Amino acid sequence: MRARIRSAADLGDLVRRIRSQNGMSQAQLADALGSTQRYISELESGKAKRADERYFDLLARLGIDLTAQTRDEPTDGR
Repeated sequence: MRARIRSAADLGDLVRRIRSQNGMSQAQLADALGSTQRYISELESGKAKRADERYFDLLARLGIDLTAQTRDEPTDGR
């Protein structure tokens, strides 16, 4: 699956879609990842408080690889 991620909410939506496709509740996903249901809920709603190692570990366990793409031209119009 490919998704354009422009915000924390976009990433949260992707996590929710993958979780749902796998037939898991937030609590089941949290248990499987050694996290809490609250953390999963915050992540899915785009309210995760920080992108720390736990955050990236959770994404990796879901099979989500983040990549970055730079623009070929400067953003200030020069």
